[in-house]
Amino acid sequence: MRSHNNFHPYLLFAVVGCVLTTLCISSVDAASIKTSYKYQEIKRLHKMVLKDSEPAGLNMLIQKSRAFIAEHPKYKRIDQVYYIFGNALTKAGNTEEAVKAYQQLVENYPKATYFAPALLEMGLAYDRLGQHDKADAAYHQLVEHPKYGSRASAKTANRLLALEQENRTGEIPASPSYGGRPDALVGKKAIDFNVKDLDGNDLSLEKYRGKVVLLDFWAVWCGPCIAEMPNVKQVYGKYKDDNFQIIGISLDENRNTLVGYLEKEGITWPQFFDGHGWKNQVAQMYGISAIPHMYLIDGEGVVRKSDVRGPALEPAVHALVRENNRKLQNDKPAGK
Repeated sequence: MRSHNNFHPYLLFAVVGCVLTTLCISSVDAASIKTSYKYQEIKRLHKMVLKDSEPAGLNMLIQKSRAFIAEHPKYKRIDQVYYIFGNALTKAGNTEEAVKAYQQLVENYPKATYFAPALLEMGLAYDRLGQHDKADAAYHQLVEHPKYGSRASAKTANRLLALEQENRTGEIPASPSYGGRPDALVGKKAIDFNVKDLDGNDLSLEKYRGKVVLLDFWAVWCGPCIAEMPNVKQVYGKYKDDNFQIIGISLDENRNTLVGYLEKEGITWPQFFDGHGWKNQVAQMYGISAIPHMYLIDGEGVVRKSDVRGPALEPAVHALVRENNRKLQNDKPAGK
């Protein structure tokens, strides 16, 4: 039988072990709480800076974000800290370092919550620097992403891609003021775009300024669109040499199917195709949710009619072409 005296060392050892373990756990918890506090502090600072971009607050946010990234690279919300860091650098005018922050987020945390917003901000930063090709690459990566391609940030990237590069300043363009209803554009400036047609040529409304333009959203797979095509072809044949142009916006997903149909029908007016179907870049700009849909645009770029087709198409085109030609004639200098 063991004596009580022999048992004491083991009991003491167990007690000391429990105390040390508790201290270690407490130490880990304390460190975790301290890290979480720093993260929350960065978030609070960010909200303050968004409301009031005082240099002192902005510099403090940059310093704290930079230190946090260096000290806690594996923190569960490190992607948000990178994003905040990039935002703060941009506001401070340090765009080149902001690009690096977004790049690190995109490259190292591809599954993180702030991956998509960072891609968009990286593109905007490149536009601010005048490096538009790099901006395009970021926008395309976002638009074509299998998970994020339908998100709001991707739609914004689509709108940016549709603009002339030299018109991109690094700011997000204002959303269309028509509330997403296609018919609400009547009487307003048509939304311009800068894309490539099927032959790789530049395509925009500005290119045809001074002409009446029929902007036709359609697809080969759309029965009503195909049923409408004889009317469209007839109008084009009658007015194509009279300051009139048609621009087709194809919501098809198969280029070969589209090209085959165009060749078969002898359709020669320019077409924009990106293979994204309902997510077509220009269709999203116009809020298109049903096809066929047509806009009749005057020589000054103002939408005059929406969804005009069938028997009403030719008279509408005739009236606007006549009005446009009269204006062009009156605008000519005397003696010419």
